[in-house]
Amino acid sequence: MEHICKTNNQQQIEKHMKRIALAGTILLAALATQDAQAQYRPEGAAKNLELMVAPLGGTPVTMAGIKYRSFSSANKAMRLGVFLGFDNKTTILQDEDSKAKMLELKKKESSITIGVQPGIEKHLAGTERLSPYFGGYLDLSYTTKSKKEETQLNLNDDKQEVGYTKTNSSSLGVGVNAVAGFDYYLAKSLYIGTELGFGVAVTMPGKNKTETVKANDTNNGTTTDSSDGKKDNVSKFQVGPNVVGQLRLGWLF
Repeated sequence: MEHICKTNNQQQIEKHMKRIALAGTILLAALATQDAQAQYRPEGAAKNLELMVAPLGGTPVTMAGIKYRSFSSANKAMRLGVFLGFDNKTTILQDEDSKAKMLELKKKESSITIGVQPGIEKHLAGTERLSPYFGGYLDLSYTTKSKKEETQLNLNDDKQEVGYTKTNSSSLGVGVNAVAGFDYYLAKSLYIGTELGFGVAVTMPGKNKTETVKANDTNNGTTTDSSDGKKDNVSKFQVGPNVVGQLRLGWLF
């Protein structure tokens, strides 16, 4: 009787083990099927944005512009890079000292850069997660710079005023680049990548506009002079390889 009870218990345990094994097999199969069906690489009508990351640089995360891509199919994409940068710096050249009859003098420098990079990409077969591509883009940029440096004017009757020299300049950049790179999808809709290329770039400066406030001929007041010219301007023509020094972190939406 005892032997029969033990046999029945063993049979029940074996049934439970088989059920657990069957449930585990079904679960693993479902997960495997789900992973096999997961779409890491973009399909048609997918869109994405990118952020530049420099893990080995002094600034771990940098916004070197934003790139937008729109996939018309799994292997074709339009891209558009946009950059808007503003820099402003003020330097104190001389402290104010009423006893020494010294005025506070400053040097102000500012610049604005606008860049647009439209282009196309052709994505190759690769793997489920790796998406190599090649393509090209047009690089258009416009930069304006302003510099104002103050000077002290010691006029007649022991009078002091602030004079200055202000220069405004601009330049237009045009380039064409062929590129090759890859995207590696860490998870669905999230990838990292890098890119290199070869291109031609031309920088064409515009005229400089200079305004100067200085003492007049009799040294009893100030006068303003204005002029236009291209003195000290540098035109550039560059041909060669270019490498994006940061990792590209992007996500689909």
